[in-house]
Amino acid sequence: MNKRKKSVENLIDSLRERAKELNCLYQVEELTNKADIEIEEIFNGIIKAIPPGWQFPDVCKAKIEYKDTVYLSPDFIETEWVQSADIVVQDESVGKISVYYTEKTPAMDIGPFLKEEQKLLQTIADRIGHFVLHHRLKEVFQKSGKIEKPKEEWWTIIDLLQ
Repeated sequence: MNKRKKSVENLIDSLRERAKELNCLYQVEELTNKADIEIEEIFNGIIKAIPPGWQFPDVCKAKIEYKDTVYLSPDFIETEWVQSADIVVQDESVGKISVYYTEKTPAMDIGPFLKEEQKLLQTIADRIGHFVLHHRLKEVFQKSGKIEKPKEEWWTIIDLLQ
């Protein structure tokens, strides 16, 4: 096989991986943008969205730790092949999101993971942090009696403050 053909195949493989990562991120974004959804539902949806976004989805499992609760992929097992990112809200770590491979896979940029997958994981953790902050602010406003029902103007202001 000549170099040019191999180079084109590598480019196509790389583009396929980026497309999988984007689809994963779109699913996470869609989940976290829903106004009237509970945190448990968001986390369980993210757990399902992660494996298809990684290079080896068949052996990929996800784990989200938030406060005292842990959310896991079905058939989850903890292994040595892991990457993690902290979930941070207002400079405080409130949890962690981790991705595990259940089998040994070829060595990549960061152990068995691509560097783009670590960026994706950090982006997901950041998005979760923004969602949690948004959820907390919503509770504060509702408890204070200032608003009974969420209004679009408030959420726009809150998003700008974030």
